[in-house]
Amino acid sequence: MEIFSGKKSGGGVDIDGTGEYVRKAQPQPQSKAVQSAVHIPVLLKEAMDALNIRRGNVYVDGTLGGGGFSEAILKKLDGEGFLIGIDRDFSAVKNVSSKFETEFNNKNFKLFHSNFDKIDEVIKTAGFASIDGVVLDLGISSIQLESNRGFSFTFNNEASVDVSMATSEENGEKKDAEASLSSLSSLSSLSKLSSLDMRMDAGDERGLTAYDIINGYSEREIADIIYKYGDEKFSRRIAKSIIEYRKKNKSIETPYELAEIIRKAVYKGYGKFKRFKTDPATKTFMALRIFVNEEYDSLSLFLSKLDGILKKDGRAVIISFHSGEDRIVKNFLKNNLNFKPLNKKPIVPTEEEIENNPRSRSAKLRAFYRD
Repeated sequence: MEIFSGKKSGGGVDIDGTGEYVRKAQPQPQSKAVQSAVHIPVLLKEAMDALNIRRGNVYVDGTLGGGGFSEAILKKLDGEGFLIGIDRDFSAVKNVSSKFETEFNNKNFKLFHSNFDKIDEVIKTAGFASIDGVVLDLGISSIQLESNRGFSFTFNNEASVDVSMATSEENGEKKDAEASLSSLSSLSSLSKLSSLDMRMDAGDERGLTAYDIINGYSEREIADIIYKYGDEKFSRRIAKSIIEYRKKNKSIETPYELAEIIRKAVYKGYGKFKRFKTDPATKTFMALRIFVNEEYDSLSLFLSKLDGILKKDGRAVIISFHSGEDRIVKNFLKNNLNFKPLNKKPIVPTEEEIENNPRSRSAKLRAFYRD
């Protein structure tokens, strides 16, 4: 575990498908110019409202990413209270640490290179026994999307497809399909050079990669992963095509290769994109990412630790992008009656936020408190 503290001198100290009715959030205006320049946190206002930040309290951002939620928390704390930031990606922690040391002239934050499922160990290392609130954004950050680790595949130099989220698969709006897929014929060299890695922690040389799965697992194993973690109804067809390609070409090296195999398996050609709101490879890539990083297990372990670290009336806010993640949170609340939901139904983005930040399109926010 590495810690980056909020000392201005900086540097850091090495320590070793639910399908249910949902409530619409209030509009959050965001300019497209801003979107293209920085990472935009999803449902930021709604998350801050649910956390009900109070000066003097202690909060955790369990998925630091680009630092959007942490920055909002620190501004509301205004120098009183403490923020603990956690991320599996060392580059995210390092980048946000540098930014915060410049932006905030106080010492009321520490950033940790760790996993949010170790939240109990992290807050203890930070010097606290309990916390007043925690937020998780279970998507991936812009830093990771641009890392060439296979989280996304780029169609040309100006348009890329985010494969981290799943959305409605059929009867998508024509304009969305055309916006995502019109540049298919001119794939950039970036996607061809990206690796099939998909590890959140790129420094973990021991970790399983998407390459290992795609090139080493059996047809049935691949199909089961795609179906279970991606809700992909074409999982068997896709897995069969992957194995057939491996027999002819020995291995699949890049996200571009894999995406092309998936498209051809689903369509037998490129004539039916209008039926889909996102690229047909999206769900498979998301399933691989979830499996590689053991995201379901991490979320379940995190939730199991909340009773021991969240103060009475302390709040948790979890933003998910996949029915499997949301189901885990929903079942946790159903089976742990000492945690009470703040809203009967999850909050989803407005149409305005989705237009300005397409990454938010499948987000669901569940907020709850410890009774």
